[in-house]
Amino acid sequence: MKFRSPLRPGKVAGFAVIALLIAWPSCSIWNNWSGTQQKQDAFDLLYQVASFQMELMATAFTEGAKGADTGELNELQLAAYSANFTHERLVQAEGSDNLTELKSLPELLKVIQRLQIGGERSLKADEKELLAKADALFKTMFESYGKLLNSSGKLVSSANDKLAKADGELYALLHKKLQP
Repeated sequence: MKFRSPLRPGKVAGFAVIALLIAWPSCSIWNNWSGTQQKQDAFDLLYQVASFQMELMATAFTEGAKGADTGELNELQLAAYSANFTHERLVQAEGSDNLTELKSLPELLKVIQRLQIGGERSLKADEKELLAKADALFKTMFESYGKLLNSSGKLVSSANDKLAKADGELYALLHKKLQP
């Protein structure tokens, strides 16, 4: 006598499909209700905006460092303000314990403001040298910034550490210029 199972392969496949049709929307509803996926998506989008602002600033920095007068620093000033603003929001979203705050960007804005206080004038040799050194340091920051998130959208601590180090060096260089 042949033993016949009450569950046939067709019935098992049918139950599996039904279970999948119930589980998949349930997981989606749970993720929407808990908000974890939306929070990560919003952080990813904010990071993309901040990264774009840093890219604009890198271009403006290179152009500003080559400039002959203080009027050519206007684009850099606007780019630095935008990059600083978006990075501050990114830090607020992630938390300053996880993502470094960039102290060099407000310091750069102060330096530009100090250079432009007397109106449009030619840049001195030491000011051009300062901008060239600052541009080189910012390139290091920009490289690290591009590597802050891995492919799954998680913060890479080693890139954050490199960013913090480069930011500290740029801050020290700019802060020295502001000292009498």
